[in-house]
Amino acid sequence: MKRLAVLVLCVFLLSACGEKKPASYELCGYGDMMVVNDKEYVKVSAEKKLTLQKKVGSIKEKIETKYHPVNNFTANTLAEGTPIYSVKDHKNYLIAQTKDNRYLLYEEIK
Repeated sequence: MKRLAVLVLCVFLLSACGEKKPASYELCGYGDMMVVNDKEYVKVSAEKKLTLQKKVGSIKEKIETKYHPVNNFTANTLAEGTPIYSVKDHKNYLIAQTKDNRYLLYEEIK
């Protein structure tokens, strides 16, 4: 019985190997994310009093929520065109301004 279990496990592992194209995005385990200036940011639910500094750009591509964004100015929940701002005195934060004028705080993943 043990040999059968080992054999089934080996067949399963070998069937997973092969020449497959890698996916352009991987499944996301962080939730709301974006990539800006080659850095990954995740949405923070904490409320803080912060000051917007300057606009750093806008989201260029929205991907499905279940995926992890990898390209610059890509997000998995923010709409295309969402403006992104830097935060005064906090280089690891960015703020996204939604169409309904909500401000969402994102923190860099290190």
